[in-house]
Amino acid sequence: MSEQRSMAGLILGWRPLILRVTLAAAVISVVASLLMPNWYAAEATFLPPQEAESGGSLARVFSQMGMDFGGGGLVSSTPAADLMLGILKSRLIRGQVVDRFDLVNVYEADSRDHAIGNLGDHLRVSTTSEGLVEVWVEDLDARRAAGMANAFVEFLDGYNRRTSVEKAGRTRELVGSIIEENRQRLDDAAARLREFQEEHEAIEISEQTRVTVEAIAQLESERARLEIERGLLEGFSSPEQMEWKTLDARVREVEQKIAELRFGRGESAGDGGGVLLPLSDIPGLGLELADLTREVMVHERVLEFLTSQYEEARIQESRDMEVIHVLDAASPPLKKFRPRRSVIVMLSVILALIGSIGVAFAAEGLLEYAAKSPPGLALGDSRDSRVLLGFLRWLRAWGGPRGERGDPASASS
Repeated sequence: MSEQRSMAGLILGWRPLILRVTLAAAVISVVASLLMPNWYAAEATFLPPQEAESGGSLARVFSQMGMDFGGGGLVSSTPAADLMLGILKSRLIRGQVVDRFDLVNVYEADSRDHAIGNLGDHLRVSTTSEGLVEVWVEDLDARRAAGMANAFVEFLDGYNRRTSVEKAGRTRELVGSIIEENRQRLDDAAARLREFQEEHEAIEISEQTRVTVEAIAQLESERARLEIERGLLEGFSSPEQMEWKTLDARVREVEQKIAELRFGRGESAGDGGGVLLPLSDIPGLGLELADLTREVMVHERVLEFLTSQYEEARIQESRDMEVIHVLDAASPPLKKFRPRRSVIVMLSVILALIGSIGVAFAAEGLLEYAAKSPPGLALGDSRDSRVLLGFLRWLRAWGGPRGERGDPASASS
């Protein structure tokens, strides 16, 4: 072609090709989209466990250890919603859903493991900005999609209930063993105090000494409680974790206050005329009697604390805790989720239109270059070049400008 065509003129000249390709793409995309199966998506929304729900002294004592019984008893400092997401996507929960809905046959999978993997492709779990957890499942059947979404929430709730009871049971057993040890120590301390009083006829200590002994006993019972917490935490975390370091710092602080009251250092012991008299200032038998009395007080308070924890663990173990609050249960969707046939057809038409225009520009440019080049040097003299040139001429004859469709010179060359 000897003269430069304008863009609009070129598109107009190649309009048969553009229209045919675009129409063919539209027809093929419509047929293909109609052959695609309909997928339905169902969604369930629930509120993850909240720390405030668990209540009670045991939950407060163990909250640093991730042993929040009302919150699923999961050993982690990760927020509850993040834990729920991980559990929902686990093979354990997906496997239970596969078994309930016989997805091995539904997906025509080779094995249960393949079905679990396929289910993961049709599952999406996420959290909202308000902190809610959403479970989204798609399936070829609307009712089955809703059933699977609700099943994920149901299996998650069951897992958390079982875990909570198991954690409470292990804690009850551990606290029970500590109670027995402390009860034996209390009996021994009480026996030693009774023998000392009988031997020296020392019935009671002075009021000022009693105040000091009670203060030290209170601090030592607090230290014992912290050490119990640290002992429980030892089975679930490492000394590098923040909870462990916090407990260590609190234990050191309590020990410092005990030392001040025992040996008269610091502000806690007073300045000689205060209410609290350091134990180091108590002479002779009075000091030994104060120590024996203090030991009995410490074991009594620790036993009282442990007994309350043991009873609460028994309650937590025996009750059926509701740790998942479902806000919106999934229902069978009325409309399909995919395929979006109108979008498929529109994109196919647009891409075909753009592609056919691009082909028209390329073909026109190559043919014009071949027409202006000397014979034999147009696109090279190879077999592939001759095939390409022949195809371009056929393409112009089929869908190009009508005035050049039957050019004998072009066809013969």
